[in-house]
Amino acid sequence: MDLKVHKEKGEGVSMGTVIAKVKVMPVSPEVDRESLKERIKKAVENMGIKCINVLEEPLAFGLYAIYVLVEMEEKEGGTEPLEKELSGLKDVESVEVVEVSLA
Repeated sequence: MDLKVHKEKGEGVSMGTVIAKVKVMPVSPEVDRESLKERIKKAVENMGIKCINVLEEPLAFGLYAIYVLVEMEEKEGGTEPLEKELSGLKDVESVEVVEVSLA
């Protein structure tokens, strides 16, 4: 999901704070979920984004989805840099923003 800021006359880099819920899918059920959750949290915080919570939800056949709740400034590019960063982590199959709301 891309949260774009509409700039007028070169102003308006930030519009406020948003809460985003991001779904991270591990590559397999054998992935050490605790280690992956720690790496996700560290990656989020290293980007200067507040990590509110990291949860896991069972899906099927031992596979879990990991949900990351973050608080970040709404700015040009939106959640794209975060999605790209999380997608690059070892043992991550996919990253999807499932919900965004104003804080």
